[in-house]
Amino acid sequence: MHGAYRFPSGTARPRRRAPVLCPLPALFVALVTWACGSYGSEPAPEALIDREVFIGAYVDLRVAALRTDSQRIAHEDRSEILDRHGITEQHLLDFAETNADRLEFMRDVWNEVEVRLDAESMSEEVR
Repeated sequence: MHGAYRFPSGTARPRRRAPVLCPLPALFVALVTWACGSYGSEPAPEALIDREVFIGAYVDLRVAALRTDSQRIAHEDRSEILDRHGITEQHLLDFAETNADRLEFMRDVWNEVEVRLDAESMSEEVR
């Protein structure tokens, strides 16, 4: 058997592929995990941030993370970015939780995030 490891007993076991690490931002994973598992009370509609605020804040947080060697943002930097957008981390979580079941809407949100991150990446390369 090609690509198989033979145990001393003579049985072959196919080699496992190494897991592929997806470059999803940690915040996205946290948001989706939290949104899918949380069944608490829904925030009041007036407390929710709009789509553009969410996208802008998320992109700024991600860009800041990508500029570090560890791809982690210092607490002070995260706070400064969120303050600049006039929101808290809870606003981001509430937005994700409230819109988690709106698949097309959230697909469009993440597509827009990707477009803006690509544009940011291109502008960084030009500099």
